[in-house]
Amino acid sequence: DVYKRQMSASPLRVAPSELGDMPLFTTAEAEGRGISRRDLAVFVRRGLFWQPARGWYSSRTDAQIEERHLIRAAAVLRSQAEGAVAIRHTAAVVLGLPLVRTDLGRVEIGTAGGAHGRTTKGVRVTGVDLDQLACVEVQVPGLGTLRSASPAWAVVGTATSSNPLAALAAGDHALRHGLCTRGEIAAALDAARGATGVGQAREALVHLEPKHESPGETLTAAVLRGSRWDFEPQVWQTVAGRSYRMDFANEELMLAVEFDGQVKYVSPEVKEDELAREEDLRSIGWDFVRVVWDDFEDERQIQREVDDKATARARGLT
Repeated sequence: DVYKRQMSASPLRVAPSELGDMPLFTTAEAEGRGISRRDLAVFVRRGLFWQPARGWYSSRTDAQIEERHLIRAAAVLRSQAEGAVAIRHTAAVVLGLPLVRTDLGRVEIGTAGGAHGRTTKGVRVTGVDLDQLACVEVQVPGLGTLRSASPAWAVVGTATSSNPLAALAAGDHALRHGLCTRGEIAAALDAARGATGVGQAREALVHLEPKHESPGETLTAAVLRGSRWDFEPQVWQTVAGRSYRMDFANEELMLAVEFDGQVKYVSPEVKEDELAREEDLRSIGWDFVRVVWDDFEDERQIQREVDDKATARARGLT
């Protein structure tokens, strides 16, 4: 107790304000900047630093969960033997692929060898065939070069180990932005035949759709697959010489389903344009169901609203 009181009372050799942004550094690197091991311990207790892994620190205490996962992955990769790679959902994070409904509390690392996965303090290390994973080098600002499974293998690995919807969000993005092809994903699925979870991965990834522009649209599509009615993504309609795109639409019923993410309303001008767009489409007979993030807490309610409107419009056609 006396020792602890003395530590707390002793002045620090380096002021936190002098350190600047230090996304990831080792104990030795800290000492090179004049930060003693004692100072490190005090900084961590005061919430000025946090430890992503043993012997590693970060000054980004305000990092959100995805950035924290990325920083932890970088620390673990650098701590492992040469050749270690990010796999599964950790590879998706390293590659910048969006994820939904994913537990990022565990970092997934692959190393050469055939050993089964072992988990220690939120890190699972699994023996993998590094050549099979078609590994890539990823430049991550502030964290340097990290080695990762390819985008196709990141998508397939996420589908086998996490909620398949996470893999769909990542896969839709990867396909849309040309980071991988359907053929590469299919080849990865074939190579993973027999692995745990590959069956659910194959079932999920048949629904990949590069037309989806955001994870929210990927989730909306998954909800609509449970509807009695068919909706196509990215449907265009021209009104008075102006062309408008709807996220999902049943053209026969003239019913559109729109996912409203915050990015659509970045300014009053954008919101005004969106309202004018909807008025134009309504003027020729279109109706809308709008979905926001909070709605996904009750997906059945979304389906009921869609089905009720679709059924009512179908009756109006008879």
